[in-house]
Amino acid sequence: MAVDPNELGAVIGHDEAKREFLAAAQSGRLHHGWLLRGPRGVGKARLALQFAMHLLGRGDGSLAAGEASPIGKLVTAGSHPDLRIIRRPIDDAGKQKSEIPADSVRELSEFFSLRPAMGGWRVAIVDALDELNRFGSNAILKTLEEPPAKAVLFLISHGEQLLLPTIRSRCHEVRLTALGESETMSALIQAGRSPGEAEQMARLAPGRPGRAAQLEGGDSAAAASAAIDALRSLGGSDGRALHASLQQSAKSDATLAAALEALRNSMQTRARRELDPLAAGGWAEAALQLMRLEAEARGLNQDRAQTVAAALAIAAPLMQSGA
Repeated sequence: MAVDPNELGAVIGHDEAKREFLAAAQSGRLHHGWLLRGPRGVGKARLALQFAMHLLGRGDGSLAAGEASPIGKLVTAGSHPDLRIIRRPIDDAGKQKSEIPADSVRELSEFFSLRPAMGGWRVAIVDALDELNRFGSNAILKTLEEPPAKAVLFLISHGEQLLLPTIRSRCHEVRLTALGESETMSALIQAGRSPGEAEQMARLAPGRPGRAAQLEGGDSAAAASAAIDALRSLGGSDGRALHASLQQSAKSDATLAAALEALRNSMQTRARRELDPLAAGGWAEAALQLMRLEAEARGLNQDRAQTVAAALAIAAPLMQSGA
């Protein structure tokens, strides 16, 4: 699979994860399965690509190979014989499918059974486990159970779906968290945004520049603002804020995502600031429910307005109780 050149280049932040991988690669005892876990948009796929390119290109440890490098040219063209990237495919209408086909994962067994064409490693990236059905998850497990020599599998998880415990137990797990404010700004500026644009985008998804880039646009900002207004108005008799939020979020997939992102950020903030442990736990659980709701809506192509209404319904009991 070809890779967008914008996905290559230096990875901002995650210094501990970089050191951990480089130390393992240099030790000669590299684990065959790496599980990169963290929220969407923090750079997991970008980091996995740099890890893969380091192995395939015998990199110098910078983890910053770009499209102009020899390995970068092969990766962006999708022509490196020893790299396989598995993502949701595009259908005939040009829209990304909701799931990764299980057959795509099953083909990894054959891919890893071959000798490296360029004499080094064979590497695969699955982006992401959250988009596999149970058949695909079982196929991943089979590959992890029978690891060939000089082969590494990088698995990405957004935490939106439960993982098979047997997959986790067979992988070396690396947890990636949201970036700091300055790191987020640096990542967005590196992606070509001006400082002013980066500052506005960062508000849409704090600490997650990749997610912010997905939500970019005037309609997205309006949808996020309308969703927060609707959240604040829950329990009141005036339904205008709710109506406005449903209208704004229904415009596109990006506006829906922006509305849900704003609601989840608000719930997580309330959970952190709440002094009452029970109330804090309630808001944290609401944020988790909303994350799963978004994943389900994305997979099933559910009505956008109904999805936002369902998200607000999750928060309604907490708002009405004064939590």
